[in-house]
Amino acid sequence: MKMNKFTFRNIVIVCASVLLAGCSQYKVYSVKDNPMLPVSGGVVYALPRTQVCVAVTVQRRDLSKAPYSAYATDYLGVSESDINTDYHIVSIDVDGVNVADPDNWFFVKVNRGSVTVDDRHLLLAIGREKEEIKTENGKRRTENAERKDSGVRAEYNLYDRVDTFYTRYDKPDNPTMVSSRKDVRTAKQRAAAAAERLEEIQSKQEELLNGEYEGSYSTEAVQYIYKQLQRQEAQIINDFCGELTTETVRFYVDPQMRRKEDFCDTIIWFSPTDGFVGDAEHLPKDAYPVVCFVHNDNNLKNVNRFVRYHTSGITQNSASGHTGAAAAKSRTRNGFRYRIPASASVEVTTPEFSVSRHVPFSQLGPIVELPRRRIKALFDAKTLDLRELERTR
Repeated sequence: MKMNKFTFRNIVIVCASVLLAGCSQYKVYSVKDNPMLPVSGGVVYALPRTQVCVAVTVQRRDLSKAPYSAYATDYLGVSESDINTDYHIVSIDVDGVNVADPDNWFFVKVNRGSVTVDDRHLLLAIGREKEEIKTENGKRRTENAERKDSGVRAEYNLYDRVDTFYTRYDKPDNPTMVSSRKDVRTAKQRAAAAAERLEEIQSKQEELLNGEYEGSYSTEAVQYIYKQLQRQEAQIINDFCGELTTETVRFYVDPQMRRKEDFCDTIIWFSPTDGFVGDAEHLPKDAYPVVCFVHNDNNLKNVNRFVRYHTSGITQNSASGHTGAAAAKSRTRNGFRYRIPASASVEVTTPEFSVSRHVPFSQLGPIVELPRRRIKALFDAKTLDLRELERTR
């Protein structure tokens, strides 16, 4: 029986459709290996690279906001030498922040489905709707928001100033009535009045602690009154000794290291008299370094084998031993690449502080290729590690 051209063409179309159905709906190209590739009708994404974010919080007393500083010795017995206006590091926090790796950019030719990247061009999802991604990645933020107590009322205080009157639902520092009466007292007279007020506050605090305060109050009311007295006491002391100011400065470190290497570098120099000092050639005598040390914690050989077996993908390690064209060929397959972050110990030290954290580092882990089939994948919004993988038909 002879087969006419029309029937043969239909069979070819059906076979091609079946074959295409089993193939990947995406084609992924390395930008580094294909610099002349046309980029129309696709999406560009990058693999993540982790930087260390070191947040240093410092405090100091600001005498410029102390109107009675000249009378601190007369009324409080505090000499100028006792008022420390130096900078002090009070806390250091360490975290990882992912950015686009300039050496690992990929171009995706999208036939069907969706590829979602964030504003850093980092891959968030494959074949998932944006609504699903927002729902999945926003669960933690929603849960944290729901934990906030919406029934907390604004604090109010009836006695912080003689010319101010607060009512129940006023906001702090925003009273209902403030008299326009001009204070004609000199700075010394105001300082003397503030010192007297401070003695009254401290006397009331002692009465509350000893149970001698006039009136019958519940435990919650006593705690509230004591808290307000503490706030007033701190404000008056600030007027004499300067306001305690707090500032947090974040430094970003990009560790240049391989998997079997450690990284150590000075982030910034810190001086108690001058604060942060960027010029290492002209340092004050009291300056000392803030040092960051990174050590790779784990060995991912077993993880590589597990991923290769369960995803039928390839890792960067599987191309070991190949160079030149052979290595480039191993990187030009059509599957999506992503990184499995490896844990690293990050330690930030000063003469006074030593803070250590375990941070997921993308560049210290293997690069893995997802199956070249129709898939749905969701990546963690923070670490960019694979969270969910589903093979679709």
